Parts: sequence; C-alpha cells; structure tokens
Amino acid sequence: MNLSRILLPAVFLPSALVAQAPAAAPAPSLGDQVRATRPAVEQLMASYQFQDALQKAQALLPATPPPFNKTNNQTMLESCIRAMDLGQAYRLAVEAADAAGQWEQALAYAQQAKAVAGECYPAIKDPFTKMVDYYKADAVKAQQTLTENAKDIAALKAKKTLDPGEKQELGLALGVEKTLATDTKWAKFFQTYLDAAKVETTAYDGLISVMQSKLKSEADQIEAYKAGKGDKLKWVAAVMSDPAYLEAQGDTPGKLRWLNRLAVLDPDNKKVEHEIGVLTGKIHEPAPRRVIRRKR
Repeated sequence: MNLSRILLPAVFLPSALVAQAPAAAPAPSLGDQVRATRPAVEQLMASYQFQDALQKAQALLPATPPPFNKTNNQTMLESCIRAMDLGQAYRLAVEAADAAGQWEQALAYAQQAKAVAGECYPAIKDPFTKMVDYYKADAVKAQQTLTENAKDIAALKAKKTLDPGEKQELGLALGVEKTLATDTKWAKFFQTYLDAAKVETTAYDGLISVMQSKLKSEADQIEAYKAGKGDKLKWVAAVMSDPAYLEAQGDTPGKLRWLNRLAVLDPDNKKVEHEIGVLTGKIHEPAPRRVIRRKR
C-alpha cells in the first residue's frame, strides 16, 4: 500500500493558508448579549415602554465599531463573528427605534448594520475559498488512497494479530482516514462562514428599504398638505384633528407607534401627548355621562 503520500501535502501547505481553530470567545459575547437582551426589549415594547426599549437596545451598541482585522484566518474569523453579532445588535436597535418613532435613527442603524456586516465577505472570500479548495482536494486524494487500498485495509483490520510491518501499514491507513475526516470538517467549516458572510451582505437591505419608504411617504404627505405648505407641525395638527387617521392605525400597538412618530415630529403637540397617555393607561378619561330623558 502507498498510504504515506497522502500525508505529505499538509506538511508543505503554505503557512498563510493553514487553518487555525477559532479561539474561545470571551463570555458573554456580543451575540450572547443580544440574545439575552432581545426578550427584555420586546417585552418593554409590548408594554408600551418604547423609549426604555430603545435605550436598552442602544446600550448594546459600541461608540465606534471595532475595525475588521485581516491579519490572518483567525483574526478574520473573529472579526466576522463580531460583525455578524453587531449586525444583530443594530437590527434590535432598528426595531426599537422604529417603534419609538425615531425613524431617521432606525434607518441609520440599518445602514450601519449593513456596513458592518458587509465587511466580512469581501475580506474572507479569497482566503477562505482557497481553504475550502485545499481541503476538498486533499479529501479527494485521501478518499482515493483509501479506495485503492480498501481490501488490504479491511484485511488488516480483520486480523487479530499484526506483525510490525502490518501495524505500520494499519497505522498509516488510520491516519489517512483521520485526514479525510479532518479535511471534510474544515472544508465544511470554511464554506459555512463563506455562505453566512455572503448572506450578510444583503441581510439588511429589507430594513433599509422599509425605513426609506416610510420616511419618503411621510415627507410626501407633509409636502402635499396644501394648508401647511410642507410644515410638519401643521401637518401633525391636521392629522390629529381628524380621528379617522388614528383609527386607521389598527390596534393599540399600531396606534401608539404612529403617535410616537408624530411626537417625534412635534414633541410639543398636546393632543399627541394626550392620546399616548390615554392608550398607555397613564391618563384615564371619564366615561361619557348617560343623559336620562324624562317622559313627558
């Protein structure tokens, strides 16, 4: 059997391409923090505490995103994981800012998420593809060697007693089997990150599009309000003077999200403030009095 030839390529593989196992992430990672924080943020929004939810989501965001480290495969992998986690932190902030009526901030967070998460794929595309190609090619050679020597390997494994030469041959065979398993694992590992990073390049396009559309629609409505000539304060006053606009927002959460946006446009509008207070239970309006008519 010629099993030793399959073990040589890994020795002569250029050091720049050698795979490195990912270092243990510090606990808790940003991803862990996002997963732990999301239920609390969602609960705050469900209980109409929109500003508190936004502040809690914003607390996860760094003042400045860390730079992407392209030094080697290990640093690029760590940077990719960090970028993906940060993208999810920005996504949570987008959701909270949108609910709080901070649409401009939500759009900015969505754009930051795209910028940060999008750094990964361009950086790893070439080196990680090379790693996938190398491990796949090495796996093919390992499989070919095992296939060519399958009968001899099976015979050695079936023997109860092996002489020194046979022990050496079996050891080489087991080494090739281990190489095949390792090659398969690492090819999958690098391909998984390539696929995930590619998805990240467009993962936030939908959020950006939604927020841009909402802002444009609002701006168009304000501009089209002839009585106000594009004055957002007059537009807010106009829509608040017609109960049909509020009713059109559907359920209480929908109404509050809409009112939160109006409050951002006109923080001093007392009608907006009053309606928010009523819907959140902070203001209790007296029930309408029944008028009893006496029969004459």
